[in-house]
Amino acid sequence: MTLAGPPQDSPGLQAFTVLIARGVQPTVDGLSAEVRRAVLAELFRMGTQASENHSGHTPCPPYTLRLDVADCRMHVELDPMRTRLSLTGLTRPRPH
Repeated sequence: MTLAGPPQDSPGLQAFTVLIARGVQPTVDGLSAEVRRAVLAELFRMGTQASENHSGHTPCPPYTLRLDVADCRMHVELDPMRTRLSLTGLTRPRPH
């Protein structure tokens, strides 16, 4: 097994764990492949950005973000102190 870490020239970077709440997983599983990819890509983009923004800074408390991605309303909790990003809610508008 090989373990990968941050590059040597980027000290202080931390990996963020991206979690999908158990109650949200069936909704994610029910998305079309294209929408699911967009939602997951946004989660990992946010985790990467959070890692860059919060590494080496003063700890801050968890906060919640609401955003729209691929016609989905996402509720994401970001916990910089635990280096964790969680998808806590996901809804899609009902077709007309």
